[in-house]
Amino acid sequence: MLTRTLHVYGDSAPMGVLKVSDLNQFYGVRVMDVYIGFDISLQTTHICAVDKDGNIVKEGTATSEVYAIDDWLRRFGEEWNIKRIVFETGQLSTHFFHGLAKSWPVDCIDARHANGTLKAQRTKTDKNDARGLAQIARTGWCKVVHVKSNESQTLRALVGGRKQLVTMRMDIENHIRGVLKTFGIKLGIVTAAAFEMKVNHLLANHDAALHDTMSALLKARAGLIEQQKMLDRRCGAIARKNEVCKRLMTVPGVGVITALTFQAEIDNPLRFKKSRDVGVHVGLTPRRYASGEIDRPGRISKCGNTALRTLLFEASVTMLTRSGKWSRLKAWGVRLAKRNGFKAASTAVARKLAVIMHRMWVDETNFVYGEMPALEAA
Repeated sequence: MLTRTLHVYGDSAPMGVLKVSDLNQFYGVRVMDVYIGFDISLQTTHICAVDKDGNIVKEGTATSEVYAIDDWLRRFGEEWNIKRIVFETGQLSTHFFHGLAKSWPVDCIDARHANGTLKAQRTKTDKNDARGLAQIARTGWCKVVHVKSNESQTLRALVGGRKQLVTMRMDIENHIRGVLKTFGIKLGIVTAAAFEMKVNHLLANHDAALHDTMSALLKARAGLIEQQKMLDRRCGAIARKNEVCKRLMTVPGVGVITALTFQAEIDNPLRFKKSRDVGVHVGLTPRRYASGEIDRPGRISKCGNTALRTLLFEASVTMLTRSGKWSRLKAWGVRLAKRNGFKAASTAVARKLAVIMHRMWVDETNFVYGEMPALEAA
């Protein structure tokens, strides 16, 4: 709990320094324990403070800036013992957490969990949401989430920006393919390097207006490829200097982008008590619905970071199909594929990869291939 100090003066000289929480027993002075909820929007933040019995002590609004909210807390919270401040996950939650955590006891909670409580209110308003969040802070009936560091957020922005450029390039290519089909032109299978040359060759005898349209799209595509290569070089430079990434890339099928995405998502490996919890965090474990006599297993939950889950699945496919070196993990995946199918085996290997990569990070060890059994070696 964050505590502030007050200088207590006697008749002529300071008597010492007391914590705010100790004033309840000092000369009969009582300090109110307060729990605060923030409902953060893009422009305005609604604030509600309640006491330990749930009674509203103070309500107000502030601009959605760290300095404005900090000023509100210092202006109205001088006589309070602020026990907890709660707000939901959102676009501004990381910025608010790092800005306020230095001075106040703030917690960021899962918005999905908070929604289950807040939707019980009769009227949905920002003011009522702030009241509900203050009650959640008082009762503690919430799930506190890990807020990533600024370094991890910067790394996530890098790999996310690269992925966005790749998506935009593929959208342009698919648009060109779709337009050309209306004129009977089929590109077929073509590499990314030869795509522009083949399009120009097939348009040589067609109308100039169509040629100009495709030329504009191809120039935009060339610009996206150039910027993507720049970010690729940046990712490679970071991975070569990062000990964690170099260790993770010893896993067959795991490359620069997968290692950087994994590091950015996990941030602090010690926040997971068990390595197997990483598979749950990424969304590679089956859902399950059990109630009374009903017990229904389902497909994987697909919660968490979609990009990391996709990259881990691609790494597992690469390990099972293209990696030539034997490993215990690959042998397990091949046996599973024969029994349950390739897709299910690839998903299971992806979950195993997430668990193994986390344990490698914690233990500071490289990937262990294992010894091939004598029967298989023969």
